[in-house]
Parts: sequence; C-alpha cells; structure tokens
Amino acid sequence: MPRAPSGFRGRFLTDFATRAAYSEGAGPYRIVPRAVAVPRDLNDLLAIVRHATKAGESLTPRGAGSGIPGNNIGRGIVVDLRHFATPLSAYAEGIANVGAGVAWRSLDRAAARRGLRLAPNPSSAFCTIGGMVATNAAGARSLKAGSIRRWVRGVEMVTADAEVGWFGRSTALRMRRKPTLAERAVLRADLTAVRRFQAGGSAELLAGRPEVAARFPRTRKNSSGYALDHYLESGDLLDLIIGSEGTLGIVTRAELTLEQVPVATATVLLALDDLGALPDVVSSLVGMDAAAVELLDRSFLALAAPHIPFSVHGIEVLLLADFERNADVAAQSAASEARDAVSVRCRYVETALTQQDRGRLWAIRHAASPALAALPASRRSLQIVEDGCVPVAALGRYLEGVRTAARHARVEIVAFGHAGDGHLHINALADTRQPDLTARLARLLEEVTALIIELHGTPSGEHGDGRLRAPLLERVYGSELVRLFGLVKRTFDPANILNPGVILPGDRADPTANLKVGPRAAPIPEEVESRLREIERSGAWGTAKTELA
Repeated sequence: MPRAPSGFRGRFLTDFATRAAYSEGAGPYRIVPRAVAVPRDLNDLLAIVRHATKAGESLTPRGAGSGIPGNNIGRGIVVDLRHFATPLSAYAEGIANVGAGVAWRSLDRAAARRGLRLAPNPSSAFCTIGGMVATNAAGARSLKAGSIRRWVRGVEMVTADAEVGWFGRSTALRMRRKPTLAERAVLRADLTAVRRFQAGGSAELLAGRPEVAARFPRTRKNSSGYALDHYLESGDLLDLIIGSEGTLGIVTRAELTLEQVPVATATVLLALDDLGALPDVVSSLVGMDAAAVELLDRSFLALAAPHIPFSVHGIEVLLLADFERNADVAAQSAASEARDAVSVRCRYVETALTQQDRGRLWAIRHAASPALAALPASRRSLQIVEDGCVPVAALGRYLEGVRTAARHARVEIVAFGHAGDGHLHINALADTRQPDLTARLARLLEEVTALIIELHGTPSGEHGDGRLRAPLLERVYGSELVRLFGLVKRTFDPANILNPGVILPGDRADPTANLKVGPRAAPIPEEVESRLREIERSGAWGTAKTELA
C-alpha cells in the first residue's frame, strides 16, 4: 500500500473499508482505490502531487462523488477535496470567489442573500464547484444559461508539476479576492505546463482548426473531449481546463460570474401524445425565450405514475417550460403566448403563475425519485447511455431510436432531460440477476452511440466522458482530433498521473468493465455496500465518505 508523503498533515487512509467507501460515485462503476488522501490545504495537495510523480501513483480528484461516468473513481489515490470549501464569498457586483469543495447549494444560498444566483443549476444540490468546472456542468436552466463555462472567470489549479497557477479569462480581470501573502508564495506566473504547451501544442491545435470545425458535434451543449473549439475561439487555456475532468490539473478555487435572480417566473406544462410534434413544440418554446424546457418521457411517467396527480395514460412526453421575466405581467404574458402557440399540438396544457403552483408542477420532475428508491435489491438504475445530446430538430428521432435500442437490448429504460437543448438522460433499470446483463448493456451503449453519431450529436451534454465514454471518442471525433486530445494531455501531464483512463482511454478499455453490479463486481464490505446503496437511493452525495467506514 502507498504511504503518506513526508510532512502530509491531512488524512491518508489505506484501510479497506475507507477505500471501499470511495470505490463508487453516482454512476455505474466500482473501482477500489489503493488509498484515499484528504488534504487539509494547498500545501498538502502539493505534497500529494509530488509524491504521486515520484512514486508513479495516479491521482483522482473528487468532490461530493455525484459525478456519473466514472471520472471520480480510480485505482490509485483518490484525493478528497472537502477541505477546499473556502472561500465562499458572493459580492454585490455579481462576482463569487469559491473553493473547489464548495457545494453548489451553499453558493446558491450565499448568492441568494444578495439577490443573485449562479445561473447553471445542476440537479444535484451537493455537487461541488470543482466538479462543475471539471465536467462543464449545466442543469435545467441550460437552455438560457448554457453550461458553467461561460460563467467561469478564472480558476486556481495545481498542475502535474506541483505548481500552482491562475488560469483566467482574457476578457475578465481577476476581481475582489486577491491572493493572500501565503498564496502568493506558491502562485507562479511562469508555469512549466504552459511552457510545454506553448512549445509543443498550441501550433498544432491551430493547424487542426479545420478538422475541429468539421468534426465537433453540432449541439447546443457538449462536455465530451477537450474543448478545442472553445480554446481556438478564445485563445484561453482556461477553456481547455473547463471540462477536463481532473486530467490536466486539480482545480482548487474559482472566480465566477453571478446573475440577478429574475423578478418573475411562469411555468407551462404540456402533454403530447404524438412524438412527431416534439421538435416543433420545443422549437416554438425555445423561440419564445424560455429559460428551461424539460422533458419527461412516457417511461418516466409510467415509473412515477403513483406520485403524479393526474392520469398519464397515452402521454408520449410531458414538457415543463419556464419563462423568466422582469415583471409578473411579462411572465404571465409569455406563458399565455406559449400556451396559445402550441396548445393545438398538445393533449393538455396547464399554466402556473404562483410559486406554489409552479412548485406543484415541477414536483412531477422529481416524482421518479421515490419510485427509484423503492426498487428491489435486484433492480438497479445504471447510467450507461445517460448523457447524449443531439440537435434539437433531431430530438424526436433520438428518443425513438433510444427506445428501439432498449427493445433490441431487452433493457428497460427511464428517459428524461433538457428538451430545449436536445439533451436526454437515460437510466437503464437493470435486472442484476440476468446472466447476460453486461452483454445487454454493451449492446444498448453500442446502438445509442451509433445513433448519436448519425445525428451529429455528442455522447456527453453535461457530465463529461469519464471512463464510460472515453473508448467511444475516436468514433465521435475521428483519430486526428483524438491525437490532438492526447497532445493536450501530454503537455499538461507528461507522466499521466492525473485521472488516467478518463477522456483518453487506457489499454484494453471496456466501458462495461468494473460495473458495481453482477458477478464481476469488486467485493467490498457488506456494511459499506449497504450504505453506498442508501446514498444512491436518496441522492445524499453530500455525505462524507469517510463516515461510511
């Protein structure tokens, strides 16, 4: 087992129960690490990076563990960033300075006291700011707000060379919280990783601009691969770091832009019994400047039916659309306009103007949670094809194709997502007693991946590639762009110590290996497994994993 670095003051844990507690995230995988490090501060983190380089250990940075595609688990040392929960400051001019370990919910509360918010709103209240930056996360408001990329002004990051640098947006000066004297002592302006990139990477990326333009997905959102397209547009290394899933460095702090909370919001619920009407209805709502257009598929409605206060029989999809405006009358007018424009294509339309009525409609979006929590031990929700995003015009074809792929694979699914972005989350409700479960899941992944490529989509709209989608990227982007991805990785992390196997697959990578269910699942203590299952059921990812041991 690895040993703690000399002078390390945090917790360095190698007992099996603790390692088992960090073997899973919210997704389908289980990989037991060799050790867990909980650094107290930046100096501890630097010591861990130096130790990993010297010992040839891999490092997997981790926040709450709510990430899905396997980017928060690894075989080496898992680095729990919980102590990087300061600063937590939201300023009246719309700037936030936050540590990577700050939970989104904590920032949201701090910002709300000033009438502000971080516009991207992930479904997991426990996910951390570091995790959001690492995956280029988004949420229900992504239709209007986009992903977190456009809200990040700069990040502090520890590189694989054990150096600390500030990567800022060239159009946004660092504001408010200046580095302390202690922080200035370790912050470097001339980073070794940046020099390597400038010497061996930037020119090749510029030469690859035509291939990037031709091969990158034509979608409203994308968290797959390294963001070469955004880097080529901005020239900011920050755009390569956002969405890099801890493979280029470990983000420790971020400066973010906040926005004013809207004065008024109205919600429209629409029920469609014709899937063919879906693209036109969604496009109409998007054209009316909706802030969110969420989709609940018939599979979701069937699962959640006992918790929905009306009959869902015959409904193909349910849509929830929010309209945010600067006055009550403007929000009401937008909702009425939307209802009048699309009601002819809908079986049922309902408008909610008060906070109470809006809450009642949006509660339907969360109605599947108690049903999923009540699944028997032999039924598990596994996110194998959970983050595909296609052009909005292709959304109906994508949903129908996913349903067909599920029938072919004989896997029950639950589908929901962000219709305004053409983005769906698919959960496979797997029967873990089936001896051919892995083969069924592999077929589902194969057919859905082929469908996404056919529709010029991306396999990840907001969760990142992790270990799940890394082996698929050459099919999505082509060999030349994957070569450029590798070039970026090597210039930042030449020893490959940072989250190896994420974004760029390792040797013999198999997306269905290391599942947390089935006969090949790595054995872990029964009590730890039971508590991880309870976290999975309740979504309580804010639970400190060291407590599970």
